[in-house]
Amino acid sequence: MDLNFGINGSFSVQAARPITISSSTPIGIVATANAGDTGLMKFNNADEGLTYVTTNNITDGTLENALTGISLQGVNCPLVVHVSTLDVDEAVNKTNVLDGLDMLKQADPVTGIDLKNGLIICPEYSADVEVAAKMDSIATAMWCTGITDNFSADEAGVQSFVSNFGSKYLLVGTGRYNADGKLIPYSPLMAGLIAYHDGNTDFGWAKNHSNRVAKGVAGTERVIEYLDGSDCEARRLRQSSVAMILKDVGWRTYGFETTDIDPIWQSLDRVRTFHRLLAAILEASKWARDREADQLIWVRKSVVEFMNELKGNGVVIGFDVYFDPEKNTKATVTAGKFYLTILVQDMPSIRELNIELVYSDDWGDTLINYINGEE
Repeated sequence: MDLNFGINGSFSVQAARPITISSSTPIGIVATANAGDTGLMKFNNADEGLTYVTTNNITDGTLENALTGISLQGVNCPLVVHVSTLDVDEAVNKTNVLDGLDMLKQADPVTGIDLKNGLIICPEYSADVEVAAKMDSIATAMWCTGITDNFSADEAGVQSFVSNFGSKYLLVGTGRYNADGKLIPYSPLMAGLIAYHDGNTDFGWAKNHSNRVAKGVAGTERVIEYLDGSDCEARRLRQSSVAMILKDVGWRTYGFETTDIDPIWQSLDRVRTFHRLLAAILEASKWARDREADQLIWVRKSVVEFMNELKGNGVVIGFDVYFDPEKNTKATVTAGKFYLTILVQDMPSIRELNIELVYSDDWGDTLINYINGEE
C-alpha cells in the first residue's frame, strides 16, 4: 500500500459565488468624417473623442455631432467608433456606414471593448430604413440596443418609418435638437443620457430612461405637439413606439418603448434588465463547466443570493430558481445536460398614472357647525 506518511491537507469550496453586473454602458458609433483616421478606434470617453476631432481638424461629417451629443450628457463611458471618409456621393457614404456596422462585431478583439449590453448609434444615416434595419440585425446579434434617427417633416412620415420595424433591440427616435450651437440628432443625445444614468444611478441599467432631462438641449428643429394627458402627436407617436425629446419642465426624453410585437418586450427597460441579468449569470457560472454535477447546488445558491440582492434593491419584485424535474429527466442527467429555470418579475415603470378628483358634499355639516360656532 502506498502511504503519504505524515499529516496531509487539502481545501475545497462549498459556497455560493458572487454574481456582479457592470454599471458601465459602452457606446458603439458609426460615423463619417472629412479628415483623420478611418476604421475602428476607441476613446475612453466622448471628450477624448472631441479632442481627436480638434487635433485632426475634422470639420464635416457626423462624428463631431455624435461625440458632442454624448459629451453634453456628462457621461464617462468607453466608445468604439468606426469612421469612414466623408464622400460627396451619399450612396458611397451609405455603403460605408453599412460596412461600419458590420465592423462593430469586431469591437472586442480590435479595441478591447465588448459592446454586449451596450448601445449602437449611426447618427443621421440611421434615418435610412436599410441602415436602421442593419442596426437592428447587429444589435440583435450582440445583445445591444440600437438607437435610430428619423427626420420626417410630419407625423405621417414618422409613422411610416417606424412601421418598418418590430424588434426588442431597437429604439426608434425622431428629431434634431438645438444643443451647443448645433443641430444634433436624437440618437447621440439619448445614447449619452442612457449611459450616464446607467453608470451614475444605483442599478441604473434597470431603469426607464424616459422623462429624463436631456442636458444641453435648448430647442428642436421640428415642434411636436405635446399635451400631457390628452390626445396629441407626441402621444400618438409614443403609442407607435417612437421616442423623442419634448419641452416639459425642461427638455426631457419621452418614450422608452421598443417596436416588438410582444407587449412584454415593448418595455426597453425590461429588455435591458433581462439581458444584463442573463449575461451576468452566464459569466458567473462558467466555473461549474465540466465539474461534478453535485456542484450545481452552488450554481443555484449563487443565483438565489444574486436575486435576493436585486429584490432588496427594487430591481425585481419576486423570483424562483429551480431545476425543473420535467426538463431534467433521467436521460438528460445521464448525458450531463441540466436545465436551471429562473422565474423573475422585474419592477415595472409607471407609464400611465390616473388621478381622480371627485367632488363630495360629505363635509357640508362641518361647515354649518363652524358657522354656528359649534365644536
